[in-house]
Amino acid sequence: MRDQRAAAESIQDGITAEAFAEQLRALRAAAGDPSFRKMAGRSGRISHTTLHEAAAGTRFPSWETTREFVRACEADEVQWRRRWEDAQRPVTVDADPEPVSTTEVDAPDTVDTTTTSSEQSARRRRLRWIAAAAAVVVVVGAVLAVTIRGRSAPTGSGAAAATPSATSSPSSTPFSDSLIPGDSSKFIADVTIPDGMKVKVNQEFTKVWALANVGTVDWHNRFLARINPTADNDGCHVPDRVSIGDTPPGQQVMISVPVTAPSHPGKCWVSWKMVDENGREYFPSRRPVYFMVNVTA
Repeated sequence: MRDQRAAAESIQDGITAEAFAEQLRALRAAAGDPSFRKMAGRSGRISHTTLHEAAAGTRFPSWETTREFVRACEADEVQWRRRWEDAQRPVTVDADPEPVSTTEVDAPDTVDTTTTSSEQSARRRRLRWIAAAAAVVVVVGAVLAVTIRGRSAPTGSGAAAATPSATSSPSSTPFSDSLIPGDSSKFIADVTIPDGMKVKVNQEFTKVWALANVGTVDWHNRFLARINPTADNDGCHVPDRVSIGDTPPGQQVMISVPVTAPSHPGKCWVSWKMVDENGREYFPSRRPVYFMVNVTA
């Protein structure tokens, strides 16, 4: 029985990883299918190989990996934190499960453009195996469920059979999206240089954002720090961080960044997060602010 339980858990882990990877692949497709190297450049904290493994579904990714994947796709980190947690919650199997089809499962519609034909073939084989293995999970789960339900508590004890609880998983750890309780920010507008604007090579310009303090905490001695690598392929020349003026709750602040366009045509993309003087992020799960311009000759 112990071996059956371990096998069922191993199979379930594979199903969970592949299901979550399919969500990540859909997110990347919606973001325009950026290359994993491009995504790693936007993140500045994780390798393109690790991002590729997360989308391949070889194993369930850590939150740190998922967060950087989501950031690189400019998606909502709070929403994806919930998805990441929900994906790991235990699945309760009924004693009388419906039959599971072992029919061949086709590859997802969205296929990574950087994936080779051999990798695609391997993915299809893995999906077929997972579909067939799911039947084993249901059968083993049903046996375990019936066994547990068949055990009666000592007479008069009032004890109930133990069932897995979602609160026992590591993902149930309380999650906060701000460094300081009550602190919150809101993006208001791109005051200058709208995304996609054309600039000349070597052109100097100033990017300005408007942010609002919508929390209950005074902003003092805060900065916007660049989260892309300083020497990236985009070639934009910007300071590593810029100061944010003191901003009381309910007020807005304009934040300016001086930029020099690269010396060659292409796209220039730089992302920023609010940090303290030691580089700690105030809102680690929030999307970064960024600018993106098209550089022309």
